[in-house]
Amino acid sequence: MAAPVAKPTGYIVAVVCLFIVVVILGTMYYLAVKDFRELSTKAEGETKKLQALQTDLKQRDDEFADLKRLTGNAPETPYGLGEDNALGKVRGNVKATLNDAVKKVGALSDESTRAAIQSLIQKTTDLTGERDKLRTDLDARQRDILALQGQYQVKVDASDKGRGDAEKDLQDLIKVKDEEVRRRETQLKELRAVRLDLEKQLGDEKAAHELKVKKLDDDIVRLTNINDKLAAQIDTITKTSFEVPKGEIRWVDNQNKLVWINLGEVDILPKKMTFSVYTKAHNGVARGKDDIKGTIEVTRIVGPHTAEARITYDELFDPIAIGDPIFTPVWSPGQKQNFSFVGLIDLDGDGKSDRQQLYESIASAGGAVDNEINDKGVRIRYTKFPSEFVEHDENTPGIDVNTKFLIVCKIPDATTAATDADREIIFKIVAKQKELKAEAAKQGVRVVTLNDFLSWSGHRPQRRLFEPGNERGFQIKAGQREPPFSKFGQVSDSISGNKRLKPQSSSGQTSGAYGSKKP
Repeated sequence: MAAPVAKPTGYIVAVVCLFIVVVILGTMYYLAVKDFRELSTKAEGETKKLQALQTDLKQRDDEFADLKRLTGNAPETPYGLGEDNALGKVRGNVKATLNDAVKKVGALSDESTRAAIQSLIQKTTDLTGERDKLRTDLDARQRDILALQGQYQVKVDASDKGRGDAEKDLQDLIKVKDEEVRRRETQLKELRAVRLDLEKQLGDEKAAHELKVKKLDDDIVRLTNINDKLAAQIDTITKTSFEVPKGEIRWVDNQNKLVWINLGEVDILPKKMTFSVYTKAHNGVARGKDDIKGTIEVTRIVGPHTAEARITYDELFDPIAIGDPIFTPVWSPGQKQNFSFVGLIDLDGDGKSDRQQLYESIASAGGAVDNEINDKGVRIRYTKFPSEFVEHDENTPGIDVNTKFLIVCKIPDATTAATDADREIIFKIVAKQKELKAEAAKQGVRVVTLNDFLSWSGHRPQRRLFEPGNERGFQIKAGQREPPFSKFGQVSDSISGNKRLKPQSSSGQTSGAYGSKKP
């Protein structure tokens, strides 16, 4: 009789035990990966917060450095705008300090995160090796069970022992992970404390910077006012001028009110060019009106360096003579003169704008206007004088070193405005005037009045003809029978000679101007 076949009960038990071990190890691996991802997410959030604080701190320092450049603070140290890596300059030093701070704080966070990741990877690798070893043992036991069914109990004991070791390893791993979690929590607390400390430092530095900026602003306003006051006093006392005469009188014909000057065709001298005539012992052309003895207007170009001009104004007791220097700021041989204007331009006092007339005179002399505040209070930059211009904005060039003078004309009084619209225009003109004066001060451009500019140019204002219905400045009554110029008109200076009706005693000598010979 054949022996009964033994049931594979031990084999089934061994398979079940090994399956349980595998499930436990897989669960343990899943929990470890989940904990690692949560810790990584928290670490990434803290890193972003720290980077935001660093970015805000860098922005505040950049604003303070830019303000330092505008205010001219710390002249002994160059600022180094755009040279972020230039050590020894203010901006480079600040950049280097910020980069070092970012590297230190970031390095602590990155190194801790990297260490945690590497440690978890190492533990995962160890668990994977143990799992592979268990699978190898399981395969060996399965083969042993198939080959030696009689020894299944021994294999079950060995499997139980392996399960116990696995459980012990699992407990050890759980303990290690708990320790890592506690360590990460401690690190997060430290990072929070560092963040709070940085926020406090940033707040303190921001408050200190605001106080310092306020003090610097106050100092700038005070020093600017002192500088403007001193500059105005110096200009009033000295009236410094670096201008030189453009030519001189070479011959005088007092009978016909003509002179000849040493400028002509080669000098590209335009006709109708007007000059102011100075005394030989003048104190500097374009300095004041006291040294101006007369005005002339070019009527004919005679030769390469000779031109004829008519006398439009002179004094009987200080006539224009040979050798008297002549000057105009509008024209210079071979050079283009640029001017800026602000204010209302009324050359003859009739209440009408003479801006176009003055600009045409400047253009005919080869000069140009680069900036102006027009009668509407709009600031204009001429790109091609006088036909092309654009309204000024922050990207439009202003007064520069090529501007000869900033000419201040009549600035109207807002209290005299007839309408709100007129008052608004006056406010605009006043505000734009401050802008131009500030630009002129930065560029070293001289600020002069319109009257001085016209005197230096040899300009003589002429009244317009009377127009019926426009009686402003012409008080002509209906039915008037008196001679039209007896009270309200003007006699040309070229005829009257201004003060020629005030004779003085003779000196007994004949002026050299009358005995000169024509060149």
